[in-house]
Amino acid sequence: MAEKKQTPEAMSVDDPLVEKIKQAINSALAYEIATHKKRKLGITGEVGEVLVCHQLGLRLLLDSRSKGFDAIDKNSKRVQIKSRRSETEGLPRDVGRISRFSNHKFDYALLCLLDHKYQLCEIWRADYKNLKPIIDEEQNERRGPTLRSFKKVGEKIFDKNGSKDRQNFR
Repeated sequence: MAEKKQTPEAMSVDDPLVEKIKQAINSALAYEIATHKKRKLGITGEVGEVLVCHQLGLRLLLDSRSKGFDAIDKNSKRVQIKSRRSETEGLPRDVGRISRFSNHKFDYALLCLLDHKYQLCEIWRADYKNLKPIIDEEQNERRGPTLRSFKKVGEKIFDKNGSKDRQNFR
């Protein structure tokens, strides 16, 4: 029997919402400066989800605690979004890890790479079937996959330098 997909409540990410996330970014960066870069607000995941949805035209789920996915695409596919922010200038290092995947199934995952100022630099896409062996292996060791392992089974679909964009994704 085929698994029935329920379409949860979701919203489009418009320019006013992106402005709100930019305000949160500015507050987070000011907080880091005020705490001598010893404390962070922990907004990377939310920032990544909003920026990716805006860039690719995905619909962001209203329930941030949904099981297994964060957004839906124009074909109602379930999208898990993982975000990683660099601590220094440039991109996060490939040996860095992303958070663990839940045991819930999704259709594909997007890896959002942010620079140290929360600017969207790259988006990588990997289908669930290609990620599943990596997810299983890493969960046995109780840790998330490395950026390198995600990239090995995925493809880059966005680069801030303009190699891919929202129109190419759709």
